[in-house]
Amino acid sequence: MPLPTPAAAEPGPVVALMYHALHTGSTPDGQDPHYTLGTDEFELQMREVAACGGGSSADALLQGRSQARILVTFDDGHASNHALALPILSRHGITADFFINPATVGTAGFLDWHQLRQMADAGMSIQSHGYDHVYLTQLDDHHLRQTLAAAREEIEQQVGAPVTLLAPPGGRMPKNLLAIARECGYTHVLSSEPGVLAAAEGASRPLPRMAMTAATRHVTFQRWIRRDHVAIGHERLRYRGLALAKRMLGDTGYERVRAGALAVLGRRA
Repeated sequence: MPLPTPAAAEPGPVVALMYHALHTGSTPDGQDPHYTLGTDEFELQMREVAACGGGSSADALLQGRSQARILVTFDDGHASNHALALPILSRHGITADFFINPATVGTAGFLDWHQLRQMADAGMSIQSHGYDHVYLTQLDDHHLRQTLAAAREEIEQQVGAPVTLLAPPGGRMPKNLLAIARECGYTHVLSSEPGVLAAAEGASRPLPRMAMTAATRHVTFQRWIRRDHVAIGHERLRYRGLALAKRMLGDTGYERVRAGALAVLGRRA
């Protein structure tokens, strides 16, 4: 049974939620069903975020423009971010970071620059997800610098707002990513690793986020936004198991196994 709507969060640690895409009945082509939530569930979640004192983008918090204890972020730049997520966020007075790849902007199923500028005008933060969604662990230092700099510069030019945050595609982070990201003009890196962050978090480590998936139960979401250390600790253990599998199988092997598992689950649904 779901917990009651949490009361407004007290000052303290911050939880960042990581979304990808939304749907209104079935997952559109090109969106990962595991990372696609229904709009009804997202609406309910944002209503509860608003009841907890509100949510904001990581950019607003790190720049001192927000005191929210719940951050909302989206990766990949799917078209549903504008069509479905933006109206819900605006209705509840919540801002969010949208991490995009310039190479996919304007392609089928993804946001275009006009939509991204509309989102920025509505108070949303448009940030970098790398240039073309290639895992950053597959790049040498030279190409890593190239792709990070090119992504930041193109987004800034097209949207007209500073780009200071980086969320690596697939959460894959080479060991020297923080240093190279700073060289390329980024102040913070947001990871896919679960956890909480301090309100005045520095840039010395990647900032953790809680991945919101189609399988995330509502009671789990409620515990996360209440910063329940047991629930968040459980998710950290699960993440470490997946991280071990990724290291053992490699990126290609892990993606192949994951795709097969999702296909089997889809046939059973």
